[in-house]
Amino acid sequence: MFRVHGLRIGRILALTGVLSLLILTFFISWKEVFERFKEINVPMLILPIMFTCCFLLLEALRLRFVLLVPDPLEKLIQVFSFSRMIGVGTVHTAGEGVLVGGLKLIGIPIKTAGHAIVRLRILDLSAILIVIGLFGKGSFYVFILALGCGLVVLVLWKLRGFPYLREVILSSLFMYLFFGLSVISSAKAVGIKVSEIELIRASVVGVLSQCLPLSPLGLGTRDLSLIGMLLSLGVSREEALVFSWVEFIAVSGVSSASLCAVSFIWERLKRWQGGL
Repeated sequence: MFRVHGLRIGRILALTGVLSLLILTFFISWKEVFERFKEINVPMLILPIMFTCCFLLLEALRLRFVLLVPDPLEKLIQVFSFSRMIGVGTVHTAGEGVLVGGLKLIGIPIKTAGHAIVRLRILDLSAILIVIGLFGKGSFYVFILALGCGLVVLVLWKLRGFPYLREVILSSLFMYLFFGLSVISSAKAVGIKVSEIELIRASVVGVLSQCLPLSPLGLGTRDLSLIGMLLSLGVSREEALVFSWVEFIAVSGVSSASLCAVSFIWERLKRWQGGL
């Protein structure tokens, strides 16, 4: 385990998580948060879980297109979904590290896996910036939009001549579509009523903020950014916090675990059929 000035990184993350919860205490009423949790339409959460599973499956397929992985798809899905569970349960960057290590175990060199993941993350970052800039007003948002478009051009130029470029683009577009559907359906289950565009815009800001490895589960960074974005749209702080935890922790965690379990069952069935 790595150490920073004699302290385990895990302990540092636990400390920042506690501090994040303390900071949130100054902004919200925990009693109202628990009441909001009781009002969640739990059966309706099936929709965002399904949409997130589709999102993760497409993300795994996109990675396979970029890496040209010869191994069975279920093995890649296992590695990918497990890395996402680690990312949801700890910090996003930890999940990416697990993904690189898992890809190495199935025969993908670390350098190749790292380059592919960085390119795809830059592509995803460009999509986030485009959404933020496209629906904002002012010169700052124009700059954000231009930066996002520039990153898209950079990634496409780096992938020029790539045999599966069309598949990478199409899978990315459908990924973002399923992300939007998951966000919208989660908001409805929580009881948030704002325009879909503003909701997605607030959510992509939350995604961007939770990539900072400052606290486990994205506590504090993502939550405060979502509270700030949704508060201006008439959503209470407590509703925003419940939405943050439902969509980015509960739904993401259940979807990753479900996809991982299905891939294991799929692999076992293939082995069983091959042994007949």
